[in-house]
Amino acid sequence: MIKHFTTKADETPEFVEFWNSWRPYARHTDGRGDARDTFFKHVNAGADPRDITDGAKYFIRTMKERDKEYIPLAASWINKRAYEDMAESERALQQRVVERAQAANVVPIQQPKESPERRAEMAARLREVASSMRVTGQ
Repeated sequence: MIKHFTTKADETPEFVEFWNSWRPYARHTDGRGDARDTFFKHVNAGADPRDITDGAKYFIRTMKERDKEYIPLAASWINKRAYEDMAESERALQQRVVERAQAANVVPIQQPKESPERRAEMAARLREVASSMRVTGQ
């Protein structure tokens, strides 16, 4: 059996999102091609691509600073299927963030209204500048 390798043209938005989340923390030996092949192997086997992407975000978000130098290769992490549990944790976290934002009692700061005299002064300046910029017909 001949193994079919994926190319960059095969990448979906979910994989690109996964890779953009993973790449800043990846080892220099981690390869996009291996990650892509493994990602699509799991998707073709029935995994939800959102689960992989959300699981990776949660994994990276909760990784301790001292452990960042020991991050596994993306393909190895996907093969462990750790995303199955972490995806739900990421979604729950995102839901809490949304709920907190909605519940926050924040009133936007409004700019103070300018006085009618100030507005008239600004309008006069604009008319003056506009008239000085007009080109007269020849």
